[in-house]
Amino acid sequence: MRLLIIGAGVLGSNLAHSIRKGNDVTILARNKTYENLKNNGLIIKHKLGKKTIDHFNVIEKLEEDDIYDCIFVVSRFSSLDSIIPIIENNKSKNIVFVGNNISVEKYMNIKNKNVLFAFFMAAGKKYDGYIDSICLNKIEIGRVDGKDINNEFINSIFKETKIKVTIENKMNDYLKTHACAVLPLVFASYKVNGNLKLLKKDKEYSLLIMDAIIEGYDVLKKLGYEILPKGEYENCVNKKKFCAFIYRFMFSNFIGKMCISDHAMSARDEFLLLNSEFEKLRKKSKLETKVYDQLKLELLNYKD
Repeated sequence: MRLLIIGAGVLGSNLAHSIRKGNDVTILARNKTYENLKNNGLIIKHKLGKKTIDHFNVIEKLEEDDIYDCIFVVSRFSSLDSIIPIIENNKSKNIVFVGNNISVEKYMNIKNKNVLFAFFMAAGKKYDGYIDSICLNKIEIGRVDGKDINNEFINSIFKETKIKVTIENKMNDYLKTHACAVLPLVFASYKVNGNLKLLKKDKEYSLLIMDAIIEGYDVLKKLGYEILPKGEYENCVNKKKFCAFIYRFMFSNFIGKMCISDHAMSARDEFLLLNSEFEKLRKKSKLETKVYDQLKLELLNYKD
């Protein structure tokens, strides 16, 4: 398939690398990233593997008649509004938004487009000329209305790749759940200025993180959303101490840095917006989120 990936950050770069087999992949990038990709290729230093260098077709602008079988929009939540006009003016039909998104309703009805949503399991940090990364090669992807009418199309995109695909056609619920799980971890990152190792022995704070996550899930449940994946809510409530232990373990090693704090500390605008959108949901639910409200101050009051 002819695929376009808009965005060459950590997620977009890993997705391009992982989805390339069996597909004709183009990357839309700008400025220095465009020059680096054109001149040196896509360089990824894989924490769990060797360095790879891939060469893709790279464009700076998407023309109206430059049609792709599918366009993957892999950008920060805070940048999506600036990308919408680009895809609206292009004749490609199938669009997949990849990444954090707590406001799916805003983007799911683009005129003349078949819109899907996804979350790709990769993390790391972008440097000048390369990506330092850990990638699990897993993707959750699908519609938001529960219908399976795009399942065959989705499978055809990934059939020759090594990406493990889970089709989830309630992606609105999935992405809202994910946002509620991630935000308290982001707050923790700002509490220690990105050095999560300072929290590796703090049992009390790790339990507060769990309480804040559960409060977020309760908001979603009150509003009628399903907590996904199935069993996530029950695990957090019934195995809270174990989940808190897992987070402390992550904080103690490179996983915490690459999967949580690197992104958190480099994308404050994104997480401020995610928090703001969550606040709208909380007000609508009329539930109190006392622990969440306490922890979020680390993000809101942070000064570099």
